[in-house]
Amino acid sequence: MRAADVFVIVATLLAWTTLIPQIRQIIRTGDIEGVSVTWPFIGLVSNSAWTMYLASQTLWAATPSTAGMVVFYVVVIKVLADRHAPLRRALVRGSLWAAALGTVGVSFGWGAFGLALGWSYAVQMAPPLVAAYRSPNPTGVSIGSWAMITIESLLWGIYGWLLDDLPIQVFALTGLVAGLSILARAWSTRRRLAQEPVSAITSSETRL
Repeated sequence: MRAADVFVIVATLLAWTTLIPQIRQIIRTGDIEGVSVTWPFIGLVSNSAWTMYLASQTLWAATPSTAGMVVFYVVVIKVLADRHAPLRRALVRGSLWAAALGTVGVSFGWGAFGLALGWSYAVQMAPPLVAAYRSPNPTGVSIGSWAMITIESLLWGIYGWLLDDLPIQVFALTGLVAGLSILARAWSTRRRLAQEPVSAITSSETRL
C-alpha cells in the first residue's frame, strides 16, 4: 500500500465523522446561531462535483470520502429545515454554484473542472466563515466538527502533495485556513461568554 493510500483512507474515515458533532449539537440544543445555512448546500454541490472529478482521474481511493459527505450534507440540510432555518436563498445559491461548475466542466473539460474544484472549497468555506464572524455569539458552531475538518484538510494536503495534484492541495490549504479561523472565533467567543454574567443570547435575524 502506498503512503498516499494510507493518508486518503484516514482522511476518508475522518471525513465521514466531521459533521456528526455539528448535527448532534443542532439536534440536542436547537441552536443554529452562527451556523451558515448556505454552507451545506454549497458543500452538497461541491462534494458531488469532487466525486465526479476523482472518478474521472481514477482516484478511486478518494471517491468514498466525497460521496459520503454528500449524504451528510443532506442530513445537515434536513436538520436545519427541522429547526425552521431560512433555506430558500441558500437553495438558490447552491443551484447557481452547481450551474457555474457545470458550465466550467462542459466548456473547458476535466482539467479546468479540477482547477475550479481546487478553489471550490474557498466558495464552500466562505459562508460559514462569514456567519461565524458576523454573529456576536456563534454558539451554534460545533468546535468538534471544525477541529476535525481542520485535521482532515491537513491529511488531504499531504495526500495531494504525495500525488502532486494541485487541485487537492489548494482544496486542503483553503480548508486549513478556514477551519483554523472558525475555530479561533468559536473558542474566543466561548471564553468571553464564560467570563460574562449569564444573560439571554438573542439570535440574529438574518443568516448567510
